[in-house]
Amino acid sequence: MTKQIRALARGLAVVNAIDSANGPVSLGELHHTTGIDRATILRILATLEQEGWVYRGMGDKRYRLTYRLHDLGEHVSVHDAVAQVAAPILEQLQEELGWPSDIAIYDGQGMAIIETSRRRTAIVLNREVIGYRPSMLKSAMGRAYLGFCDERRLDSILARLRQQGGEEGRLAGDMAYIRRLRERVQRLGYAQRDPSLFPLPSASEEEFDAIAVPVVVMGDVQACLSLVWVKSAHADEEGVEARFAARLSESATALASTFEAHQLY
Repeated sequence: MTKQIRALARGLAVVNAIDSANGPVSLGELHHTTGIDRATILRILATLEQEGWVYRGMGDKRYRLTYRLHDLGEHVSVHDAVAQVAAPILEQLQEELGWPSDIAIYDGQGMAIIETSRRRTAIVLNREVIGYRPSMLKSAMGRAYLGFCDERRLDSILARLRQQGGEEGRLAGDMAYIRRLRERVQRLGYAQRDPSLFPLPSASEEEFDAIAVPVVVMGDVQACLSLVWVKSAHADEEGVEARFAARLSESATALASTFEAHQLY
């Protein structure tokens, strides 16, 4: 009988555990599933990550398979692949501008944040945002998507919001409001957060602001990229917003090229 390579068997056990999970997994969950000690799993994960087979999310610190394994495992999520390729751009934005960024996709029910650089910031913003669904009509993310999506998608989203009722349902039925919103977003090239929007919980009492831009691939909005900052940190509010928007747009263009290269659309 041919002797087995124990290290390889353990590595494959970790890959199989990630593949069979319902979503991204933690170190503790992998330990529980595989029975392998945590130190060994960490070494395996470090090797898999270095070789490009496993990706650890910045926002939730959980592990998922990369887009390189699309053909090997049906549980590889396109959303996880998007988060992976976006992570270096989010990190670069945070290093350059000092403020965190999020990336969100529209999943048929609304916008959903899939990656963030908030954990890398000194200012304590709400850092548990993975999976959070920002408002379609009042958040910068939602407005950026609505501002640049096609008319067919817009009609579908507005119809769903009207069915849900509430404040957003009422606004979704106000076509003059929707028209003004889209015109403003398209004119600026980015969306601004509605000041009346109730912010996410935060350890800081500072007032935050946010803008977002679309990531457009082959004419369709594939994701939205946002930047969040403390308003009191910048005296020239309009000037800093324009500067941030220009840099965010550059990042969205770079991200669109990456999406197209990896066929993430």
